[in-house]
Amino acid sequence: MKGLLATAAAIVLLAVALAVTAPASLVDQRLQALSAGRLRLADASGTLWNGTGELVLLPRGTRRSAAWHLDAWPLARGELRGSIAIDAPDAPRAEFVYGPHNLALRRLDLALPMESVLEASGVPGAPVGAGGSLMLHVERFVQSPEAIDADAVLQWRDASLPSPRPGVRIALGDVRLDLRGAGAEAAGTLSNRGGDVEVGGRVALSSLLIPRVDLTVRPRAGLDRDRAEAIVAALSLVAAPDGQGAYRIVWSGS
Repeated sequence: MKGLLATAAAIVLLAVALAVTAPASLVDQRLQALSAGRLRLADASGTLWNGTGELVLLPRGTRRSAAWHLDAWPLARGELRGSIAIDAPDAPRAEFVYGPHNLALRRLDLALPMESVLEASGVPGAPVGAGGSLMLHVERFVQSPEAIDADAVLQWRDASLPSPRPGVRIALGDVRLDLRGAGAEAAGTLSNRGGDVEVGGRVALSSLLIPRVDLTVRPRAGLDRDRAEAIVAALSLVAAPDGQGAYRIVWSGS
C-alpha cells in the first residue's frame, strides 16, 4: 500500500513539475486553435505561466511584443485567468479571463494597422487597402451568452479607403466608436471628423458577440468633381442611396 501511495505521489509531483516548466511555446498552439490560425505566437520564451513572445497577426504578419502571466488554480475549473502587457514588458497590464461560458477583458490598450485588422477579421467583403491605424481602449468588456457589459473606445485614425478609380483614395478622417452598455447588448454611435465624407450611425454588439451596423455616409460639400464622382462610385458598390444625397449601409453578423 505504501508503495502504491508513493508511486501515486511521484506521478502527481511529476505532473506538477511538468506543468510549472511547460514551455511558453504551448501558448502558440492554443492561440492558433482559438483564432482559426489568424493569431500566432513567435519567439516564445519562459514558461506557460510566465512568458514573453511576439504576437503575430496573420496573414499580413503584423507583430506586437507581449509578456504574460497565467494563474494556475483557475485552470482546475477550465478557466484561463491572467494578465498581459503588450508592446513593452513594463507596460500597464491588461487583465483577462477566458472560460467555457465567459470572457472578460479589462484595461487593454492596443494599436494596429487597420489593413492588418481587416485582413485578419475574416469578414466577407472587408475592404482591401485600408489606410490608417486602429486604436483600441478597453476599460471593461465582460461577456457571457446571457449578457454583455462593455466600456470601450475604438478610433480609426487617418482613415482612408481605395476608390474604384486608380490613384484616388477616399479620406475618412478620424473615425470613432464609443461602445457602452450592459444587458442584452452594448451599443454606441459611430462618427468621424474631417475627410471627404461625413459618417454617422450606430453599432451594436449582442451578448453572443453578433455585431449589427447601421450607418450613413455622405460626401462633403465642396469636393472637386473628379473626387466627388469617385466617392459616389465607391459608395454605390457597398451602399444604397437614401434619396437625400447620402448612402446607407446596414449589416449584421452571424
